[in-house]
Amino acid sequence: MVVTDPAKHAERWGLVPDVYVRDHFPEEDPVLARAITAVSRGQWQLAADAMGASWGDWELRARVTESLAREGARSDGWLNAWRAERPDRDLAVLDAAAWVQVAKEILGDSQEQEHLDGFHRVLRRAERAALAATELAPQDPTPWWTLVQVAQGLSFDQARFAEIWHELVSRAPDHRAAHEVALEYWAGQSADVMLDFAANAGPALVLRAAFLLEDEDPIIWRTPLVADAMEQLLAADELSNDDRGYLIVALYDHNRFTAAIEQFKLLGSRADGAPWHRFEDAKGTFLEYRWNTCRKAAL
Repeated sequence: MVVTDPAKHAERWGLVPDVYVRDHFPEEDPVLARAITAVSRGQWQLAADAMGASWGDWELRARVTESLAREGARSDGWLNAWRAERPDRDLAVLDAAAWVQVAKEILGDSQEQEHLDGFHRVLRRAERAALAATELAPQDPTPWWTLVQVAQGLSFDQARFAEIWHELVSRAPDHRAAHEVALEYWAGQSADVMLDFAANAGPALVLRAAFLLEDEDPIIWRTPLVADAMEQLLAADELSNDDRGYLIVALYDHNRFTAAIEQFKLLGSRADGAPWHRFEDAKGTFLEYRWNTCRKAAL
């Protein structure tokens, strides 16, 4: 008998019940969580501590910077207090990233010229702030990562982007967050170059590239490049939740529904990552994919 109730599908396959699936979770890093709580109260010292502790671990620094930058975009009183009392390289790096977040807030999902003009204007301010941060923190790839985001948002030409990219990878060749933003930049430039870039960056980036290209190239998931990347990720010992999400989409397109269910089991209740957050209703999209995967696996 074909099961048509989504809740029954979750039960049958041992998946987390729909009601427990969430698209937002509190920060799990205790240092960063305390810093976020403090800045929400206008206190900057724990944010400064978190930024300082991230020095040298550039992946962690990118995550800390991005999380605190989102808070700074919402309310900048604590950033101003930090600036008044103890301006330093960490503040400069964070300030530049916060301007990028402000630009994103201005644009949102709008294509109105007024919003586009504001988006571009604030990104140019972010560019100036990031360049200033590179002077204060010359070893740090983080302001160059911010500049990669600026380059993507302002559609810098390829020569100018290459200069920024060279500076970044000379400091952190495997900077994952930067590679993800660079993929978005190349998506707006050239599909072929983007795929070449992704292939050199690793299988996880290949699946991200396929997701970005699927509207214009529906058979991208069935190409040898993508199929090979899918197999590599299936064999990997550990995957991030984001990579697992893109792997699910690839497996689904290859009609490997049972394997996709296993990935859903490993994701558990986490609908807060990619590619689900790219949709207006992240949780709804996650559950729809999961239900359709279970339904097709049962046929």
